[in-house]
Amino acid sequence: MSDYIRARSPEQKQERMEAIMAAADKLFQKQPYHQITMGTIAEELGWSRSNLYKYAATQEEIFLALHSAKNRAWFEDLAQSLDGAPLPTAEFARLWAEVTERHADFLRYQEIVISIIESNVTLERLTRFKRDFADMLAPVVVLLARQCGTDDETATDLYLTLLYQAPGLYNHFHCADLTREAMKAAGMPPVEGTFVESYAQFVEMCLENAK
Repeated sequence: MSDYIRARSPEQKQERMEAIMAAADKLFQKQPYHQITMGTIAEELGWSRSNLYKYAATQEEIFLALHSAKNRAWFEDLAQSLDGAPLPTAEFARLWAEVTERHADFLRYQEIVISIIESNVTLERLTRFKRDFADMLAPVVVLLARQCGTDDETATDLYLTLLYQAPGLYNHFHCADLTREAMKAAGMPPVEGTFVESYAQFVEMCLENAK
């Protein structure tokens, strides 16, 4: 086990939390969420579980923080890449899809955020998460409203539609080898095309509908 010194200052506590998030993210890249526990995260860090509990009460708290960090990175990339909006609809849709593919790791967190991650945290922590999300979302809503010439409420609904479609569509084009083999054995047609192409078409359709 690595040497452990309890954090005292806010900066040290932030460093510890970043280390915890990095360890959990590394585990999530290799295995499904249900196989990850506070114990496996502590083991990845080389800490005892009691030391880990000094910084997070549940693994859901850790994954909530990871979702926020990856969501923020996606939002910032979208805002930067689409800063020239309004753009031709097809160009905007393609850029949105390409940026989303660059943040495919975020889609894995989004896929479980409502059904799993939010289910075992305190109301205080979840409220803070929702407030942070609203703050992060505001510039993207402005961007979508500008692109479509709509109000913020319509732009927010549009964003949620685009968000909820992305994880499932990404998984469709990046399914496991076993799934591909099963589809072939069942006589189903192979998956054709790419996530970017398909998602861009969906985004373009939604943009046109929102105008």
